[in-house]
Amino acid sequence: MEVEYLIERLGPYLGGIDVEKIKEMLRGDTRGVERLLGIEGVSGEYAEELECMRIRAFVNRYLEEEKGLLSLYRELKSKGVAPSDMESLRRRLREVRRRIRLYKEMLRKCQGRSVSSSVRPQG
Repeated sequence: MEVEYLIERLGPYLGGIDVEKIKEMLRGDTRGVERLLGIEGVSGEYAEELECMRIRAFVNRYLEEEKGLLSLYRELKSKGVAPSDMESLRRRLREVRRRIRLYKEMLRKCQGRSVSSSVRPQG
């Protein structure tokens, strides 16, 4: 799901690649992509749920990191450290927030899929 999301998001900027063709190739054989990303592929009915859990874990990890960075920033500011000396801290905080937005957007897509796949008509 992460790779598909990145391809959809960055496809127009990668020299006009055929996004649908790449996604179709990934659906057929993902071993190369998994090896590049350093993740183990899971196939079967629970693969999407496991990926959603992993994305949720990333969101939680980055939220915790953001809390720590904000705490450090406030502490340094209260001690009178000049804002120009905290530029690298602010840069890291922006990067963490950008990643939080990215993973939350993936999580929203993930939740949309899981809700629609788990609801079954009763009959």
